[in-house]
Amino acid sequence: MISPGTAYVPPVLRHGRSWGFAVNLYALRSQRNWGIGDFTDLRTFVDFAARVGAGLVGTNPLHALRYEEPEAASPYAPTSRYFRNPIYIDVEAVSEFATDTPRAAALRARIASPAFAAKLRDLRDAPIVKYAEVARLKWEALEELYAINRSGPRGGAFAAYVEQGGERLERFAVYETLAEHFAREGLHGWLEWPAEFADAGSTAVKTWAARRRRRVDYFKFLQWVADVQLQAVATAAERLEVGLYLDVAVGVETGGADVWYDPRAYVLEETVGAPPDPFGPLGQNWGLPPPSPQGLVGDGGAAFSDLLARNMAHAGALRLDHVMALMRLFRIPRGLTPAEGAYVAYPLDELLALASAQSVLSRCLIVGEDLGNVPDGFRERMERQAIFSYRVLLFERESDGSFKAPERYPALSLATATTHDMPPLAGWAVGRDLDIWEHTGLMTSDWTAEARATRRVDVSRLVYALGHFGELDVAASETIHRTVDARVPDPAAYDPFVRAAYRFLGRTPSRLVVVALDDALGEFDQVNLPGTFFEYPNWRRKNRLDIESIVVDERIATLAAEVSERVKGGNSS
Repeated sequence: MISPGTAYVPPVLRHGRSWGFAVNLYALRSQRNWGIGDFTDLRTFVDFAARVGAGLVGTNPLHALRYEEPEAASPYAPTSRYFRNPIYIDVEAVSEFATDTPRAAALRARIASPAFAAKLRDLRDAPIVKYAEVARLKWEALEELYAINRSGPRGGAFAAYVEQGGERLERFAVYETLAEHFAREGLHGWLEWPAEFADAGSTAVKTWAARRRRRVDYFKFLQWVADVQLQAVATAAERLEVGLYLDVAVGVETGGADVWYDPRAYVLEETVGAPPDPFGPLGQNWGLPPPSPQGLVGDGGAAFSDLLARNMAHAGALRLDHVMALMRLFRIPRGLTPAEGAYVAYPLDELLALASAQSVLSRCLIVGEDLGNVPDGFRERMERQAIFSYRVLLFERESDGSFKAPERYPALSLATATTHDMPPLAGWAVGRDLDIWEHTGLMTSDWTAEARATRRVDVSRLVYALGHFGELDVAASETIHRTVDARVPDPAAYDPFVRAAYRFLGRTPSRLVVVALDDALGEFDQVNLPGTFFEYPNWRRKNRLDIESIVVDERIATLAAEVSERVKGGNSS
């Protein structure tokens, strides 16, 4: 099944199985972070995962977002997929922070002051991430640390990183400098800038960079620090059978750094989305420019391979969001609706060859997120290439709506319960997403009434499947029905349902089973409500518990033990 021409599969998954957790890094609370999960929190969670026998830890895309507009928080609409979001840096873990210099001492004193400490407490206690406030504090501190670095002992390591980053790092940093400047004038993204700055290779841009070299280098410094801290997490994750499981978004924003770097590689007159379907009756417009099919392979695939290499550098597994983009993309002319879009073919064979080669070079598994409108034969092609399918319990249904038996899951797959665009299992069972749709007024009461009736049937179908395959007895099934019907607000009340669902996934032949931390915590609300912006706090909700509580939570430890027994005990149907 796995040949030298296929993607890399780690030894544990060639004939065995593993499991792990998926977390949203920004949502991790801790008693020490600055109001958003950071790389130190991720390291702590990796240590916990190793202790309970997990084989991987996954997270949301860590791509660079708008430095100058931190409230634009969607990790799936980055300015660049080649670089990281520096908001995840742990300021106090940067080496320069601990140096014996007057500037570092002053920074430490300011952070230790009662006023600053109170501000951090407020940001930590907030139920959502306050991106702008977090960014303001972090950017001020990181500017100080950069100033310390300029005369410090790590200059050589930073210079080596800059040299390795090459032209792409240089232009990214120049873009960040320009974006920061023009945002003050109300101009957001290169399409709104003066014409002489719209060309990344123009004389005006080069002159700008030369005159503002220190600021350009500051943005390179941020990328270096983020890379160093993520590398430390990856090193800790080497104890896991698979390691870190990172995520690559399907595209980038039109006005961002990647498109500015090479606009000819994108089709700026169109956007990417999905046609109308039962999940989204109006279709979806993601607002991202599609890459040019010719641009992806016209340079011999160098840019595409570099994209994968940079994202695989610290990963044992890499999720490709909307992996069908390797074969086709649904493209919508700007100004039209999704109903007026069409599919456009992409060079599948060439892209698969490039992805597989980079996977082997990086020793990194590829998981293809193949949800939605999947072309006939596509999943079979992915399987032949040893690219894992992404199987979600709530979507794995037979034609009559019943849930598929465990043995119907393919072996080369990652199995999980739900996605970031849907509520966690507890919230799904009680229809929390339907509450939100109704509350926002985005769906009619007739629609939500019908959806609630359908959801009650679906919950009954899932509880029946969990009972039929031995994960729930009659008494437990009846208790779950009563809990859901009463909409019990206690997250712990849904533990038997959540644990049974993941034990069920543990029965499948899927080589990987991934537990969403949101499910393990009994969260109700989803992190993203597709099609909304102001109506819902997308990508902002934090976890109920902080990391210090998570690592000693007996409920999570019990779930981990049960999933591990199913997966590692070989008990699959």
